[in-house]
Amino acid sequence: MVKRNDYTMRDVARLAGVSVSTVSAVVNNTGTVGPDLTAAVQKAIAAINFSPNEGARGLRTGRTHMLGLIVQNITNPFFVDALRGVEDEAIKHGYEVLVCNSNDRVDLESRHLNALRLKRVDGILLAPTDSYAAREILGQDRAPLVFIDCIPTKASVNCVVTDNFESCYNAVRYLMQLGHRKIAVITGKLTHSTSIDRVEGCRKAMQEASLSLLEETLTQGDSHIESGYRIGLNLLQSPNPPTAIFTLNNRMALGVLRALNELKVPCPGRVSVISFDDADWTDVVSPTLTTIAQPTYEIGRAGAKLLLDLIHSPAERALREPQQILLKSTLCVRGSTGPASGGVPGAVPSVVE
Repeated sequence: MVKRNDYTMRDVARLAGVSVSTVSAVVNNTGTVGPDLTAAVQKAIAAINFSPNEGARGLRTGRTHMLGLIVQNITNPFFVDALRGVEDEAIKHGYEVLVCNSNDRVDLESRHLNALRLKRVDGILLAPTDSYAAREILGQDRAPLVFIDCIPTKASVNCVVTDNFESCYNAVRYLMQLGHRKIAVITGKLTHSTSIDRVEGCRKAMQEASLSLLEETLTQGDSHIESGYRIGLNLLQSPNPPTAIFTLNNRMALGVLRALNELKVPCPGRVSVISFDDADWTDVVSPTLTTIAQPTYEIGRAGAKLLLDLIHSPAERALREPQQILLKSTLCVRGSTGPASGGVPGAVPSVVE
């Protein structure tokens, strides 16, 4: 009896009624094979549960057909959606994805990078935990490296990111158009390029309105629910509470909503809330949450596509400048934002269609 691992491409070719070279082209994603022949080969592969010898194929091609993906925190819905985009694009081109979770730890991120190098992945997608520490990674890998979401500071790298500056600039202008002038911003760690760019977008919008983002209105959290709750309580119980709170990630927004509920502060009657990132729960909480929706799936898909282009064009990779892909976000207005009590709606041009 033939064992599963004893099947060869010749067996697949015989069953599908095609040549061995056609099977090879389908398995290795090389050449051009028509849809009918591709379907026949895939059906034959499934029928005998054929699995090509990846080690042998890697020795022949110099590739493992594996990509590495390291994310900051796999429990964050942002990275779950980005992973779907990475995997869909990778599978379409015959690649598998090894996923590593750094859990917001630089040491664990470094360990994962070393492990992926040992596994000889063809390229790595990285959402670093610290933009300053990430600078040390540059130049270490022969395999192509693409950053997603967060990037190293003061470095020109291949990356796919949201336009965080413009997103927050427009969100603050939207709040001011509702009459808000006392706007508090809760940011994540300021060692992340995402947080830095988001804060600067808020600051720019407020400066244009002759307002200041002061120490008492800009508070650093850790991107987790508990920090949003703790900071929210402090802001809401301060002598001069804000009329709007802007959290720069969605988990801290949950903490703020908890604080509002606990203190029985009407939202948006007394305090409006807006958050960066649009999770599934944002339109089922009460009130529904106004958010900045990132194209999370597209970030992952575009990151994988850029990485595969670099893998398949080694000569061009050495010559061309790093490519930065900047994607637009969408402001999703829901029930948690409304006119400021005593404010002057329409004082700045509208940013919402």
